[in-house]
Amino acid sequence: MIDRRSNITKTPFGIFLLFILVLSTFACAGAGKSEPPGARAPNIIFILADDLGYSDINSFDPQHRRYYETPNIDRLAGKGMKFVQAYTSAANCAPTRAALMSGQYYPNQPVYHVGTSGPGRMIPAPNAEALPLDKVTIAEKLDEAGYRTALIGKWHIGNPPEHGPRQQGFAINIGGYGAGNPGAWDNGYMQPNGNPYISDARQGEYLTDYLTRKSIEFITDNKEQPFYLQLSYYSPHSPFQAPKSLVEKYEQKRGDGGHNRPVYAAMIELLDKNVGKLMQAVEELGIAEHTVVIFYSDNGGRGGYDFLGHAENNITSNAPFKGGKGTFYEGGIRVPLIIRWPGIIPPGSQSREPVSSIDFYPTFLDAAGIEGTKYYQVDGLSLLPVMKDPTAVLNRESLFWHFPGYPNSPWRTGPVSVVRSGSWKLMKFYETDEFELYNLKKDPGEQQNLAETYPRKRNSLHRMLQDWLQQTEAPLPAWGEEAN
Repeated sequence: MIDRRSNITKTPFGIFLLFILVLSTFACAGAGKSEPPGARAPNIIFILADDLGYSDINSFDPQHRRYYETPNIDRLAGKGMKFVQAYTSAANCAPTRAALMSGQYYPNQPVYHVGTSGPGRMIPAPNAEALPLDKVTIAEKLDEAGYRTALIGKWHIGNPPEHGPRQQGFAINIGGYGAGNPGAWDNGYMQPNGNPYISDARQGEYLTDYLTRKSIEFITDNKEQPFYLQLSYYSPHSPFQAPKSLVEKYEQKRGDGGHNRPVYAAMIELLDKNVGKLMQAVEELGIAEHTVVIFYSDNGGRGGYDFLGHAENNITSNAPFKGGKGTFYEGGIRVPLIIRWPGIIPPGSQSREPVSSIDFYPTFLDAAGIEGTKYYQVDGLSLLPVMKDPTAVLNRESLFWHFPGYPNSPWRTGPVSVVRSGSWKLMKFYETDEFELYNLKKDPGEQQNLAETYPRKRNSLHRMLQDWLQQTEAPLPAWGEEAN
């Protein structure tokens, strides 16, 4: 037999064929290698804590207290980026979730409160208890793009089957319905607790452990395709419950500057341990390099009410920030935010750029390479430029908040609108028609009201706020005769 391969390089055409053969060999050799970060649509794991304050995470606490134990969340921050001026779009649970899912401020989406407004001097604006189905949620956009989607945990912006997770883009719903807390006040965190969307909890299983177990099952089953997991823990929202042995551990620890509730501390430790379990599973499944992980809270902690004369409502301390859940001071709306994306985000980095709940929608679309929605206005901005460069500044003049009603608890706030522009924050209170103005760079604790000291700045921000309220056709609270 004649060996024709020995003559392959003796003609120009033969040399060309050999070149192609070599390139093909290298291409085939590299085909089984992992793709570099950003080369494929990333998995997205969004971890949402409930009522967790900014200072409840040790790596965020400006006062360096160590009563709570959060080593796993701190480790996540060390591998990703901390956002130290991250806000929620509201001061309580449901409206933050509505803003997150829709990418819209209230009133572009109609949820500003939990349930009906509480009593007050003014007539509150109407509030919706469910996110309307005509809102194209981030889960719907990701589902359209081929992502496998799951909501595991708290939903709180509508009841199935009309307005549940399955109706708004999630292929899987475990535990999500209209309730804002785990249910039974005597055993809400101990399974089974009567949640109609939990069917396979083990007897006595702690709810936070259960939600993590189901989340690990989901990512294990879907590791070969892009997925979006929204893991919405109920913890550390009331009722305050944790295993007795762990509570006893904190009963033996000395409190530190308003961090002194043993049951609450035990709930935070269990939350942290479960974040650690989830991150370990991501590593062991070999998907960490193309998985974006976000850790966030839906509002500030239940602390800081003592300045209103209601210290008994303090569960934690948001110091040095003023106020807590239900107020629009920094303690009620500034929260811990961590984002990790290997190869994209510099590990151990920190951003001081003010960001909000409305920003996750465009960020996830951007990260996944999906064209933005054409159905309605998205109010947020993509955080991808900041994720790549922690010194980057977003092209946004201001952040806004609007709360035209009353919480169900009188120790929080009344009708108020807020604008933050640069370091300046203006609050307009409708009952008294009074203003509070703060320079957050110099006074993050909002101790010095500068409304009378800097009238030009106050008036400038008020005009900006009024323009935004008019542009969005924001409903306002009214006095009796004005409401008719």
